[in-house]
Amino acid sequence: MRRRGEGELNQRGLTLVELMVALAIAFIVIGVVYQAFTSQQRTYTIQDQVAEAQQNARVAMNILMRDLRMAGHGKPEGIVKIRGDEYSHSIEVATDPDNEDSNIITLVGCFGSPKGYLTRTADEGETQIWVRSTGNKLSDIFEEEDHIFIGGMERLRVSDAPGDVYGTLTLDSPLVKRYPTGVLSASIGAGATQIPLRITVGLRAGDVLFLGQDRLIVRDVGTETITIDTDPDTAGNQGISGSYPDGTYVNPVPIYRLTALEYSINFNPGLERFELRRWDRVEGNRTLAENIQALEVNQEDQNLYRITLTARTRVKDPDYLENNGFRTRVLESQVRLRNL
Repeated sequence: MRRRGEGELNQRGLTLVELMVALAIAFIVIGVVYQAFTSQQRTYTIQDQVAEAQQNARVAMNILMRDLRMAGHGKPEGIVKIRGDEYSHSIEVATDPDNEDSNIITLVGCFGSPKGYLTRTADEGETQIWVRSTGNKLSDIFEEEDHIFIGGMERLRVSDAPGDVYGTLTLDSPLVKRYPTGVLSASIGAGATQIPLRITVGLRAGDVLFLGQDRLIVRDVGTETITIDTDPDTAGNQGISGSYPDGTYVNPVPIYRLTALEYSINFNPGLERFELRRWDRVEGNRTLAENIQALEVNQEDQNLYRITLTARTRVKDPDYLENNGFRTRVLESQVRLRNL
């Protein structure tokens, strides 16, 4: 038999003291977990921003190294005039007056892809060459007195350019070399021995041309086609080994344009960030990479240069006391200039 009041005693709840202790323990646990979470989140954010800075530096370094390797390519000896300014060296390094920790690099050469290709054979002594541009109208690419580099062989200057993507560039002096070339006027397949060209003028029997991986020896020149042999030491004529679409260049002869590039670090006050910019004497300014704080160039021997880029994080770290709160990463690389 249960005594009266026994059930009531077993069903009593928590006391106020017990509740306060439980809440205190819960707050301590939550605080520790939150502190660990915020610490990990901060570490992740810092690592992510440092990785972004490193990637910006790599991208900038790749572009800069590519242009450095081409400095001097196609540049005539002595002083050259490019769109009103004169340049005497393929590379010049100066201290940036707005950023004493950084340099300004000026490079002179033929950079990037060709600006056009010959579309018909150019003979020695000619002062006009037939060219198709790789982009805009020829008159938008070439101006009077622009220096050009033909086929990696000859340096000349332009005296006139037409206002179309295809036409004749007039030169200020005659060619000293001959450049056999052409453009397919129709698609051809493996085994072909008759090569259709848009213009065959200027080609001669015995000319050696290259079409993709095929080496062609011209046997006969017609008004619209040339007859070729790919292996004169073997009986018969096996023809070409590959297939090529209409418009493919036969023995392509590229036309490069000489220009001057200037690399420098600029501070953008509107965005409150540093930028690595490349100024092209012909095409103007272009931002290559953001948050690049310094560019340094040191000459180690006659043709060997060491490039140092300093990249910084996009935002400040309030707990980082150096460099005004921005974490930095430094990337170095060496390049030997082969065209000086």
